[in-house]
Amino acid sequence: MTDFVGGEDTAGTKLKSKTGWSTNNGYETATDDYGFSALPGGFRWRGRFYDAGNYGNWWSATEGGASGAWYRGMGYNDDGVGRGYDIKTLLFSLRCVRDFAAPQ
Repeated sequence: MTDFVGGEDTAGTKLKSKTGWSTNNGYETATDDYGFSALPGGFRWRGRFYDAGNYGNWWSATEGGASGAWYRGMGYNDDGVGRGYDIKTLLFSLRCVRDFAAPQ
């Protein structure tokens, strides 16, 4: 999906919701060009929530074993979309995206 919207360096701007993100230091470039409306849910770890309003992380469908998986992330102060690997117990968000071009 990041390739489709212009690459990792600018995909965050095009996929973020225009509202809901922190505007620290006046950094506000979200355009939501594709209606994805990504929101910064942060993550949950050991019963507490962290970084809501500043960062959003979403699990991908690619696991790396029983305890870890790959994810994509966006931050309030960055135009891009990052990629990382972490433990599943961090409780990142999950977003289901339907491929309308695929056969039903």
